[in-house]
Amino acid sequence: MNGLLRLQDYLTAHQYDGILLLSQTNLRYFASFTGTTAVGFVTPDTAFILTDSRYTEQAQNQCEGYEVIQYKGSTWETIAEIVKTRNITLSVCAFEGNYVPVDTYQTFSDILVGSRFASVNLTSLRAVKRPDELTLMREAARIGDEAFAALLPQLKTGMTERDARVILEIEMLKRGSEEPSFDTIVASGHRSSMPHGVASDKVIEDGDFVTFDFGAVYQGYHSDMTRTIVMGTASELQHKLYKVVLDAQLKGLAAVRAGVTGKTVDAACRESITADGYGDYFSHGTGHGVGLDIHEEPVASPRSDTVLEPNMIVTVEPGVYLPGEIGLRIEDSVIVTDDGYELLTHTSKELIEVKG
Repeated sequence: MNGLLRLQDYLTAHQYDGILLLSQTNLRYFASFTGTTAVGFVTPDTAFILTDSRYTEQAQNQCEGYEVIQYKGSTWETIAEIVKTRNITLSVCAFEGNYVPVDTYQTFSDILVGSRFASVNLTSLRAVKRPDELTLMREAARIGDEAFAALLPQLKTGMTERDARVILEIEMLKRGSEEPSFDTIVASGHRSSMPHGVASDKVIEDGDFVTFDFGAVYQGYHSDMTRTIVMGTASELQHKLYKVVLDAQLKGLAAVRAGVTGKTVDAACRESITADGYGDYFSHGTGHGVGLDIHEEPVASPRSDTVLEPNMIVTVEPGVYLPGEIGLRIEDSVIVTDDGYELLTHTSKELIEVKG
C-alpha cells in the first residue's frame, strides 16, 4: 500500500499538472520505493518511477500503480521525453522545495521548458497515518520499550554515556530495529541540562540523573521515547524536578485528542511547569509528529495552530533544564483518537533508581 492516490488527489485539488519526487522519504511513502536512486514523476492520472538498472526490478516489485522506466542518460531529459510522447500537459509542475538543491532545480527547470514550477511541502499529506503505518509504528515502539528494559540491569556507574548508548542500540538491533531513529541521547549529571546531549565520553556517576532519548526504526518507521533515571538514590531535588515534569507530561497527554491544536497541548505542559516555578527552564516545544521521518507534522508548540486529527502521531515531551547543573525530560509517543490517545510507548514513568 502506498500514498499514490492521496498524492494525485492533492495535485488535482491544487491544480498542479505534475510533481517531481526526489526525497527518499516521499518516494517511500508515495511509491513504496526503498532504493537510493530514483525520481518519481506523478500527474493526476499517471505515475512513473525513473531509476537505473540496479533498481529496475526492485521498483517493479515495490511501486504499485507506477510505470517503471530505466533511464540511461539524463533523468530530466527522460522526463521531458515522457511529457512529449505521452502528450502530458505540464504547465505547472510541483517539486519538493524544502529538499531539492538549487543546482538540481536549475537543471530540471532548464530542461523542462515551458513549465512553471511550484515549491510544495508534502509533510502534511503524511501526517494522518494509514492502518498499515500504525501497525509498523506500534512495532517500532515495542522494540524501544523492550530494549530499554534490557538496558537497565546492564547500567553501571563507571561506564561512559557512549557505553550505555552502545548497549541500548544493540538491544534494539537484536529486536529487529534497522538503525537508531536518530543519534541516541544519553545525558548524565551536569550534561542532563542539555536537551540534546548526544552520548559522550562522560563517565556516569552515582547520583546522576541520566536522560535517554532514543528510538528504533522498523521498516522505515521511527519510534521516539525519553526516560530519565537516577543512578543510585534520588536526591530531594531530583524527586522534586521529576514530579514537576511528570505532572506536566501527564497534563499534556490529557489534552491530546482530535480537534485540539498543537498549541493547546503545549500550553497544558507549559502552564503546569510555570505554575511550579520552572517555566523559564522549559525551553523547547512540547512535541512533534513521528513517522518515516523522526520529526514530522503535527507540531505541539506555542505557535502551532495545527488541528490534531485521528491517527496522527504526536510526542509529548516536556522537560526542565537548569543550565550546567541538572535536567530531565519525559516523552511518550501517542496516536491521536477522537476522544484522547493510544499510547505507543509503554515503559513505566515512575522514577527508576538504578543500583549499579
